[in-house]
Amino acid sequence: MGPSAFPPGRVLDLTRLLPGPLAGRFLLRLGFPVLKLEPPGGDPLASLAPEAYRFLNEGKRVEILDLKGEAGRHRLLALVRESAPNRPGVMEWLGVGPEVLLRENPRLVYVRLRGYPDGPDPGHDLTYLAEAGLLERFPWRAFQFADLAGALALALTALKGLLLGGGFYEVALSEAVKELAYPPIPFLDGSVLCYGVYPAQGGRVALAALEPHLWARFCERAGLPELLDAAFSPAQEGNPAYRRLCAFFGEREAEALEAWARREGLPLRRVKTPQDP
Repeated sequence: MGPSAFPPGRVLDLTRLLPGPLAGRFLLRLGFPVLKLEPPGGDPLASLAPEAYRFLNEGKRVEILDLKGEAGRHRLLALVRESAPNRPGVMEWLGVGPEVLLRENPRLVYVRLRGYPDGPDPGHDLTYLAEAGLLERFPWRAFQFADLAGALALALTALKGLLLGGGFYEVALSEAVKELAYPPIPFLDGSVLCYGVYPAQGGRVALAALEPHLWARFCERAGLPELLDAAFSPAQEGNPAYRRLCAFFGEREAEALEAWARREGLPLRRVKTPQDP
């Protein structure tokens, strides 16, 4: 990543799979041109999950670079001179570690993503979530929260490096996710009426009327004044207020409910599925 001023410095993205390329996407959205340098075999994600690969790398320029060859290393050094990477030790083994690259450009911001702050232990999103005590709080089968935390930390660290004028920084996925492991907040788990997901015709809707004025507005606009004092009552079948609210949603189309909520300024949206455009 190139010197000092925010854009037009250039980002060289030597990462693969999810967290690194996602950090590159964040930086791209901030206005930095991103050049993704892939080995001759490419990024494994391109074949494992082509849609995710396209999402992560859309707008980046991609170049194949063989760092095991002399020409590839020379090309990287040339890019580093113009510009504002793998498991610890790989870049050093290839002869293009942080010390080498910072000699070429002292204002380079070199950020390395690793699994753990100390030691070569392997890991992935699943193990980082388990260690942080978050595995039971996130849909790990469908969403890689630790990788997202690492991507955000990586992008923020790159910006920090720019502000400080360059240098070598490391981000550990295991520690990045722990920074977001705040204790559970009451009432945000679908256990009360005003904050939860409800079946509707043709889908489901998410209601987040947590603040008293938003719940009051919802009850007024929905014609449910009898629920005004029931915002934090339990979302359970034994609660008549809950059954009444379920009936309200169940009688209406999910898309129509979202359109209505947008018109009325209510925090309600249809739950989209991966199949939705």
